[in-house]
Amino acid sequence: MRQRSLRLRLLVTFGLGALVLSSLFATLTYVGVERLLVHNQQQTDLRQSYVNAALVRSTLYESPTEIPSLLDSIEKSTSSNVLVQTHQQWLSRSPDASTSDVTALIVANVVAGHATHQTLNVDGRVVFVVGVPIPSVETQFYEVFHLDSLEHSLRVLLLVLTFGALMTFFLGVAGGLWVSQRTVRPLEEVSEASVAIADGALTTRLVVGHADREVQQLTDSFNRMVTQLVDRLERDARFASDVSHELRSPLTTLTTTASILQQHRYELSAAGQESLDLLIADLSIFRSLVEDLLEMARSDANATSLVLETLPVVELVRQCVRSAARRHSIEAPPVEVGADVADPWVRVDRRRFERVITNLVDNAHRYAHGAVAVRVARAGDQVAIDVDDAGPGISLDERDHVFERFFRGRAAHDRGIARGTGLGLALVRDHVQAFGGTITVAESPDGGARFEITLPIVPEESK
Repeated sequence: MRQRSLRLRLLVTFGLGALVLSSLFATLTYVGVERLLVHNQQQTDLRQSYVNAALVRSTLYESPTEIPSLLDSIEKSTSSNVLVQTHQQWLSRSPDASTSDVTALIVANVVAGHATHQTLNVDGRVVFVVGVPIPSVETQFYEVFHLDSLEHSLRVLLLVLTFGALMTFFLGVAGGLWVSQRTVRPLEEVSEASVAIADGALTTRLVVGHADREVQQLTDSFNRMVTQLVDRLERDARFASDVSHELRSPLTTLTTTASILQQHRYELSAAGQESLDLLIADLSIFRSLVEDLLEMARSDANATSLVLETLPVVELVRQCVRSAARRHSIEAPPVEVGADVADPWVRVDRRRFERVITNLVDNAHRYAHGAVAVRVARAGDQVAIDVDDAGPGISLDERDHVFERFFRGRAAHDRGIARGTGLGLALVRDHVQAFGGTITVAESPDGGARFEITLPIVPEESK
């Protein structure tokens, strides 16, 4: 499962946290205000109904004919509808009043002598119905209050709270973005610096001067770590270079002595000749090791200049293959060019590129019965150079390690064949990466191993 970025997780956390808290606050506020307003409104309406019932009772005692005008006056002053019932018959009611607003349960309770109030939903409108018995005149008084204004106020409150929750959500996202910038940016700087150092820019350091103490401590620790690492690499490179230089003199002496002995090998016994052959073979390996160590030490210490040239890749590969064949006195493998290759150009160091091809062809000759072909193909805006051999191939568990220094596969440990130093492919990888390319190992269509070099093609306008 793909891991989400820290920045995204911070934004989601702040945004959702703000949304949850604001929604909870809005809900509690709405519920509390609704209950408070409804309760207060109902208590006010209930008290008003008792007052109005007393007025109706007095009017029925003194002047029953004035009941209609009284009900009209009550309706105008309270914005309610009034109904009066006597002996289960509606005696009088307001012009807008309807008996459907009063349920049978309310009528039954009031007739039984119990004051009753109830909130109802009538045709989509919320009403508050109050029933008051007037036993002295055998009458029941009902008053219906419409809560439209209260419902409107609650709807406005809900909209305001919803808008506030959304604003809080966006503020939370903005806060999360600000926090993520301050939190993640130092980590991104460390990551970018690490990538640059891994690519060889050993002078890369983090900028000192952050206001946050923790970030400042991280910056200082990282810079100290890189400084110590670079110092150690330089010491190791100087050590390898010094040792290699010191070994060249005795190596030259040993090589010269072996050449003299080779001229007189037939004067030696059979055991002496066999020992001389082993000595010459090991001297060859020793000389290759010293040369590789010197070149690697110079590369690590950035003492070798990179002379980049823009060259046609097909002709360059053909020349390098012929040079490798002459150097190792072997038959040159054929160079096969894909039909879609045309004539691409690449930007490389000619000497280092020749060393790359030479090492790959020599490895194929030593461990894989020779190179079958060197193939040039186009892959988008890159050119692929494949060196295929006819050997047993390289196992999957070794493919990730063949470019490590001093790593030698199973074939190199076979005493029946020439032994390598384990530095050739490491140098090949370093040279290819210096050109901005990559090198990988896979299975060849011919059954052996395939070393594939990919290099960026130089655009026409940049030649």
